[in-house]
This record gives sequence, structure tokens and C-alpha cells, in this order.
Amino acid sequence: MATTIDERPEWLPDEYQHVVVTREEVWAELDQEARRLFGLTADEFLRIFRNPPEQYHGDLDFRSLCHIADLVAEPIEL
Repeated sequence: MATTIDERPEWLPDEYQHVVVTREEVWAELDQEARRLFGLTADEFLRIFRNPPEQYHGDLDFRSLCHIADLVAEPIEL
């Protein structure tokens, strides 16, 4: 499923008016960045991102990847 953004702020250039990002593209980015920053695959990162080990607490790179992971992770049941 792709996410579409049809409206843009006035300051955003025209080439960003319509952006479509697939789940596969987000997954590939997560995998690439998780490997580069932590030596983890996307699957490994997704297993720990909601309840990370102590070593990742407060890590800005880890937190930024969590935003990407939220886009592809299975929803949690409350």
C-alpha cells in the first residue's frame, strides 16, 4: 500500500506535490540504515524497536530509525 500526499505547504517545491512511497521502499531504507548504523537487518531492528535494550536508550540514531520502522511494523494491539 502506498502513502499519497496530495496537498503541500506553500514553501514546498512543486516536484514534491505528489509523493508515493511503497512499503518496499520504506523497508529497503530501514534495512540499509539499520545495517549501516547498528549492524542489524530490518527484521532484527523491528523485533527490538518498541522495547530496545538499554544500550539504545537515548540514542538519537535509534530513535530516528524508529520513525521509519513505525511505517512498516505490524500494528500493536492495545
